[in-house]
This record gives sequence, structure tokens and C-alpha cells, in this order.
Amino acid sequence: KNRMESLNLLLKVQDTEDYVWDTGTAYNGQPFLTDEITGVQTLESKKKDKRNEGTEQLLQISGAEGNSDFLWTDSAGLFVIDTEKMKAFQGGYVYLKPMLSKEFKPALELTDFFPRIDSIRKRRPDCYPVADLSNYKKEQILDLPVISSDSVILLNEVTVTAKGHKPFRDKMMGRLDSLARLDMNGAYVCGCGFLQNYMPGYDAHPHWKSGTCQEKKSQPVEGETYTMVKYKHLGGDAFEVEEYRNVTYHGSVYSEEELLTMNNLWRTKGYYGEREFYQPDEIDMQLSIPDARNTLLWAPSVITDEKGEATVSFHCSDINAVFTGVVEGVDGGGLLGTANCEFRVIRK
Repeated sequence: KNRMESLNLLLKVQDTEDYVWDTGTAYNGQPFLTDEITGVQTLESKKKDKRNEGTEQLLQISGAEGNSDFLWTDSAGLFVIDTEKMKAFQGGYVYLKPMLSKEFKPALELTDFFPRIDSIRKRRPDCYPVADLSNYKKEQILDLPVISSDSVILLNEVTVTAKGHKPFRDKMMGRLDSLARLDMNGAYVCGCGFLQNYMPGYDAHPHWKSGTCQEKKSQPVEGETYTMVKYKHLGGDAFEVEEYRNVTYHGSVYSEEELLTMNNLWRTKGYYGEREFYQPDEIDMQLSIPDARNTLLWAPSVITDEKGEATVSFHCSDINAVFTGVVEGVDGGGLLGTANCEFRVIRK
């Protein structure tokens, strides 16, 4: 908890004016993270084709938008998706599909560094910027409303939650879902507008009635309401309508894992574009609405000059308090550095 204060005391006792980091020791281990995706393809079939065993294999790589390319493995099944291909598929997941037939049962094993990172983070204690959190209250009840200088009442934060269908995050998964619904569900809408093959016993057209009305089929839309018809056989070719029923169509629901398995696909995380951190401009600063931002700046890609100096600028909010700045950086040799600062915002 108090490691920085203890370090300062230690240095003062030893009459030390500076701390030198020994930069002569080189790191010869494997990189903790890489910009590439590595993996291996294996054949799980007991009856392996000698022509495919020990030879290069072809993989198809697809991006979230449906764009695709091909990649060769080496004779041991190892493959690398380099940074050039990763850049081409940026913006979502990267999907990989073996081009061998399913009878060989090809399987892909992708190297994922993030579980290792998460396991290390779980073992490390949380470090808070304040010394004592024993008196911290997660919920504070205010008897009187908070009113700003502009006579604006500040409301407490309200979290709105709802239950609904979880949407797929990219076009690739949406297309796989549509194909699965089309193949696995025999329901359709006939030319008369009736829903067919959705529930047993409801058929808009008896077996004797076939023609243009029945041949014009279309795919039902998820969540739309359709009419189903049940016929009663009176003998011979005589039928009469026994019941009309309105139903809301819901197709089969497949998880993303099921869709990947059905299509013999593997996926891994790709490159994501940097989100732009909101910063108010001069016009926003002139508005009468109070600015309650408690995070003033987040700049993940600050490049220094040849002297190691850089300048960042930002607008303060209407919160009059002490703010803490945290600076973290890395140089071209992999050395890490961090520093903290504090500044106070005072109302003029």
C-alpha cells in the first residue's frame, strides 16, 4: 500500500540522491504480447490422408465485414497471420476456416495471451489513489437537491436496464445466423400470405390445392405477425376452414458458439480502432449546463520529441477539486516508466 512512501524513507536513510535503473541486462525471453496471430492446425481423423499429412494446408481468413483471404500453413500445421493481414481485417473478430473437408476433422489451436494476462491481474491487489477506503460509502443519500450556480438541479445517475435479444456484433455472425435459420427451419410464407410449416396441423393449402399461390414462397420475418389456417377434411376433396390463428414468428435461436461449430469456423480478436475520447470545444464550454466530467483527459498515443518532452491540453470541468494525473510510457527498447501529478481546479 505505502510502497512509494517506504521507498522514499529508505532512500533518505541511505543518503541516496538518485535511483539508477540497470539497463544493461537484455530480455531474452519470448514477447508477452505480439501484433500477430499464431496457431496450429491439426487433423483429428484416425484415417488421415497421406497426401495431406505433413504437407502445407490452406486456411481461409475472413473479417467482420465479410472480406476474406487465404493463408498457407507449414508442413507441421503452424501458421502466422502477420500484421499486414491483421490491418486488412481490422475492426472486429478474425475468422479462420480450414479448407480440408470435414472427414479429416481439422481443428485449429490459436495462441491467446489474454487469459494469461487476466490470471496475473487477478492475483495482484487493487491499488487505489486514496490512502484509506474504510470510510468510503458506495451510496450517499442527499436530503436536499444539488443546485448549481446557474439554478440547474443536478440529478443522481440513473441506470436503465432491459432484457432483449442479444444482437450479433458483426456482419459475419449475422450472415451465418440468417443462413442457419434458412436451412434448419422449414417455415415459409405462401403466396396467399399464410404462414406454413410453423405448427403441426396448420396448413393454408390442403394437399389437393397447389398452384401459383403455394409456389410463391418467402422467408418469414422475425417478430412479425402472420395468420395460420387449419382445415377440416369433410371427405373426398371437400375441406372447410376450421380455425384461423394469428401468431408471432420466432425462428430458431443459435448462439455464436453454435454458429461457429456449424460452419467449422474459429475466431480470435483482431485490431480495433482507437475510440476518440470526448473533449468539449469552445462552444461547449460556453453552454449554461454544468460540466460534471470527472475524467478530463485520456490520451493513449502521446509521442514525445527528441528531448522526451510532450505537451497536452484540455478543458477543466465545473468540479472544483484536486485532480490526479497519471502518465505511463514506454521507450523503443521496452523500458517502462510512470509518474503522477496533482493540480487543483478553483472557480474564478
